Amino acid sequence: MRLFQGLDNGQLAEILMLGMVKDYRKEEVIFEEGAKGDRLYVIYTGSVRISRIYQHMGEEALTVLGPGDFLGEMSFFNAERRSAQAVAQEDAQLLEIRNADLRTHLEARPDVALRFLWAFCRTLSQRVRETNEKFSALFAISRVF
Repeated sequence: MRLFQGLDNGQLAEILMLGMVKDYRKEEVIFEEGAKGDRLYVIYTGSVRISRIYQHMGEEALTVLGPGDFLGEMSFFNAERRSAQAVAQEDAQLLEIRNADLRTHLEARPDVALRFLWAFCRTLSQRVRETNEKFSALFAISRVF
């Protein structure tokens, strides 16, 4: 999993011991938009759809994440509510780690924090790059019409 790439086996075990694995059935809601964000999730198996619900328009899927991806990360860095909903696209197994537990552990283990946060930043940067490419394509298409 990309999020844990820089960790050795002992450091990885430390992080994994903070969380618990939970199974979600297809179409089961993991969290709702506007809900309190108190957990970070890592997908072991299956996939998760991140989407927003628009009044009178329905659901708009923003992305589908798969094994090795993580979600709920925005709430790890700030105490704001969830900006989108997460739904199991198919049966999925997720590692759930409470933000408070992870934050406490990383504060106590700066060596683990550095490696973990570097992997975190690389993934977030890649997501921003992909979003920029999607917007560029959308704008290019909209100019045609």
